[in-house]
Amino acid sequence: MNLLNDFRNAKLARKLSAAIADAVGDRTFSIMEVCGGQTHTIYKYKLREMLPPNLRLVSGPGCPVCVTPIEYIDKAVFLGLEEGASIFTFGDLMRVPGTTMSLEKAVAEGADVQPVYSPFQSLEFAKANPCQQVVFLGIGFETTLPGIGLVILEAQKAGVENFSVLLSAKRVPPVLEALLSSGSAEIAGFITPGHVTSIIGTKAYDALCCTYNVPMVVGGFEPLDLLGAILDLVRELAGERSGNLNAYKRAVSWEGNVKAQRVIDEVFIEKDDELRGLGMIPKAGYGIREAFAQFDADRRFEIVTDSHEPKGCICGEILCGIKGPSDCPMFGKACTPDSPVGSCMVSAEGACNAAFLYKD
Repeated sequence: MNLLNDFRNAKLARKLSAAIADAVGDRTFSIMEVCGGQTHTIYKYKLREMLPPNLRLVSGPGCPVCVTPIEYIDKAVFLGLEEGASIFTFGDLMRVPGTTMSLEKAVAEGADVQPVYSPFQSLEFAKANPCQQVVFLGIGFETTLPGIGLVILEAQKAGVENFSVLLSAKRVPPVLEALLSSGSAEIAGFITPGHVTSIIGTKAYDALCCTYNVPMVVGGFEPLDLLGAILDLVRELAGERSGNLNAYKRAVSWEGNVKAQRVIDEVFIEKDDELRGLGMIPKAGYGIREAFAQFDADRRFEIVTDSHEPKGCICGEILCGIKGPSDCPMFGKACTPDSPVGSCMVSAEGACNAAFLYKD
């Protein structure tokens, strides 16, 4: 699908494309779209074809399924098969390969794994089945965390004793800082994720822009949203500025969602955490506070795993912006959406999945 074939948007798209080319000129820039949803829009609408060749778009680590360590999948499989817990999860986690199997394959081995749209569905099941241990797989960035926090608060209020959360929640700003401090991907600027920033606010990036002298622009998810964000970003780069801009004002503000932030602060605590491809990053994740320890599956169960990444998979380098999907020798051959080797091919927000579906 090409945006220029859509008569409703073609005129504005051409105008934005020309303005981007004019701002870039003969300079060369590499910019990163952080969010996997943005990556899929870029591939689906072939936005790269509308940009000058000296402007490189790099896919980032904003896909929550992709950055979740393989050990987390192994823990969930262990809880389902060895502990006999009923596992509730967002659907895109079902097919992510673990060291020995995915959750989907664990179902075939007898595990009770149920995809849901809301963590509250798992809590309702726990209330209705008080003799059955129920574990919700709480993964994601700041976008999903308020909902997970609210379900933990409700579980405490209702006195539910058979419910817990296996948490793997990440924070976007420390992840961006890890990329910037490593310098391995040579990123000149970032399109920051609209949905995450609607929670944390653009204020969350102020220090990064200042410390690393790098511009950031919050972008939405429609093609024109992204072209507008790219234009703002390359204008900052061309002017050698490092502004923290907002091209998604209909959903994002400087202060963010204060009520959601209060829930996060009440239930969770920042901690050092591991991300696939980036390793252990200071303050990059969240843990469940001691006051809610009974709802922490890592505390409730003695979980045993022996985890290791699949040989040949370069998901980690793709998530860091060092390599692209086509650089992987398994891409489209041994690794496809029907038979994925790595998480980047499984998730609906994964870069490899997007590149395969839209034939990059």
